[in-house]
Amino acid sequence: MKKYISKYIFLYLLLSAFFVGNAIAQKTQIPLRFDKYYTYGEIVEAVKALNMAYPDLTKAVLVGKSEENREIWALEINNPKTGKAEEKPGVYVDANIHGNEIQAGEVALYFADYLLKNYGKLKDVTDVVDRNAYYIIPVVNVDGRYHFMTDGNSMNSNRSLRISRDDDKDGSFDEDMYDDLNGDGNITQMRKKVEGGNYKLDAEDARIMVRIKDGEKGNYVLLGQEGIDNDNDGKINEDTEGFVDPNRNWGSNWQPNYVQRGAGDFPFSAVGLKSIADYIGKHENIIIIYAFHNNGGMYLRGPSTKEGEPLNAADIAVYDVLGKNAEKIVPGYRYLVSWKDLYATYGDFTDFTYDAFGAYGFVGELFQRETETYTKEAKKEQGEERFYL
Repeated sequence: MKKYISKYIFLYLLLSAFFVGNAIAQKTQIPLRFDKYYTYGEIVEAVKALNMAYPDLTKAVLVGKSEENREIWALEINNPKTGKAEEKPGVYVDANIHGNEIQAGEVALYFADYLLKNYGKLKDVTDVVDRNAYYIIPVVNVDGRYHFMTDGNSMNSNRSLRISRDDDKDGSFDEDMYDDLNGDGNITQMRKKVEGGNYKLDAEDARIMVRIKDGEKGNYVLLGQEGIDNDNDGKINEDTEGFVDPNRNWGSNWQPNYVQRGAGDFPFSAVGLKSIADYIGKHENIIIIYAFHNNGGMYLRGPSTKEGEPLNAADIAVYDVLGKNAEKIVPGYRYLVSWKDLYATYGDFTDFTYDAFGAYGFVGELFQRETETYTKEAKKEQGEERFYL
């Protein structure tokens, strides 16, 4: 009798798993679609759906949790028929370390989807999947992405980690958050119609303010950012979600806040970052790191400060081969050295992975305005100061 009950229980569990699996698969279309931005929850669902659709090639791994207890997921891609993952060159890809840089998360997710849907169809894709192991974390700053897509935001808000700070030094923490006064999901500049003002409406889009030129007459003034003085100190939105920059909190060449803004109280004070560092450390086969960000059209390599120079000559030679080929593959993008060609940063992620694990690291800064297609009129106006209201 017990034997038959066990069979029924086993059959029940098997059917339950089948129906649950199909429910996820049906909700998230495989191959993935990229005609929208995925929310944090949909990213997690997509990682699990890819794993269920390609169980022989993937693993969905819970890397850790964030300050607000959201899960950080990795999708691992490896063909076990061609060898164990740990015995192959490891390629690590992550994105969305800054919560407002959501496009980067889509790129990492697209990369995973592209490899899997084209495995066995495109020779080059099949070859690299057979040869390498891939470790892909689409969203590093899971709290930032969640709040950036659900709350009222400016283009720069929720970039940081959700670690409370007393930004205005008044003894209270995060007491003057953003206020979405008109409920449109955007924290924008407020304006007032005033004859003789120093702004005018854009001729094609009345939401846009353009600063007047000499000799022109304006009819608007800017009042400042949308919000309320919640703590009655005469300022608006000055103590928001805190500012601990997740790309300034890693355990290599870290400096405190008076040297590096956004550094946090100590290296790895961010629990999610510490989990990711531990995850990378457990995969000693990882030899190259790609961290995708959002703006500039660049492939940046370290060091991130002058103090990090000089790198090993052999490593520079490898970087140069990869970087110069990246410029050829992605026209308009530039291969640059972070501290020398951009600016110096302390506690940087790819500095940490290079110093701690010896992995070559590139920051892929997506989107380059100069290579985008604009109308002639828009190109003429690129030099003007414009505000979206």
